[in-house]
Amino acid sequence: MDYEVFSGVSIDEINTIALTFLEAVKRLTNIDIIVYSDLSNSQSTFNTEISSNYDLWLAYYDDLNNLANINTNWDTYIGVQYTDMGTIPGISGFTDRDIYSKEIFIEDSTQLPNNSNPNETINTETINYTVQSGNTLSQIALMYGTTVQELAQINNISNPNLIFPGEVLRIPTNSTVAGQETRDLGSITYTVQRGNTLSQIAQAYGVSVQQIVQTNNIQNPNLIFPGQKLRINTSNSNFLNPLSQSNSNPVTYTVRPGDTLFGISRRFGVSVRYLVRLNGISNPNLIFPGRVLRI
Repeated sequence: MDYEVFSGVSIDEINTIALTFLEAVKRLTNIDIIVYSDLSNSQSTFNTEISSNYDLWLAYYDDLNNLANINTNWDTYIGVQYTDMGTIPGISGFTDRDIYSKEIFIEDSTQLPNNSNPNETINTETINYTVQSGNTLSQIALMYGTTVQELAQINNISNPNLIFPGEVLRIPTNSTVAGQETRDLGSITYTVQRGNTLSQIAQAYGVSVQQIVQTNNIQNPNLIFPGQKLRINTSNSNFLNPLSQSNSNPVTYTVRPGDTLFGISRRFGVSVRYLVRLNGISNPNLIFPGRVLRI
């Protein structure tokens, strides 16, 4: 049972609906039913009558080593969904990934393969970003070369339009949404992400909306689509193009008082995520004058 959208129903009503459904399915199928739940609902929504009679399949996207110290209304769980941004060879896009105990099987005859902690094999590297006054999630996604959807998922944000100054967001540095931009001498091709606007893209790349409109023959500047590819002429932009430098003379920049990583990224036409990974920066909100950055 995956019951997680409650639409204003009270907790008592939620449990009555859930229990009615669980009992009906078990009666009709004669098979034990599993409750799929995230951590918050397994702690505060589903009651002990449900937890004592139906096993838990837990959605938990943090470090699995922390599970030993986390309490829910269940004594234990028989499955853990540890990501909804996994990748599988042959499957396009993100997939859910899970680990299970043998109790997940309807019959005991199936052999359970050896399972290691997925956190040991999956790169879940993230950095922290503190939301600034005036930030939107789409702006932050554009800064770091990811998407609003990915940021909302990894930070458990229920309303992507509502973030607060001072809020600390986890930013994936190994986002599989890579490939949003490709570069050639004098131009960048950017793939529009969900939630992007033309003005945000123009601001991020230091060009005007009109320049993007003219270069891409856009009829309606208010109408762009996820997946649409936009060509941005860096020769018209307000930042330097690092690709115009010789590979034998790598570009470096010495941080000055008042610099921000976002400002430097705009000046050189790269993403904040690119600078973070290239320079091993653990806190993108904290850079010091005099530090030399590779571009």
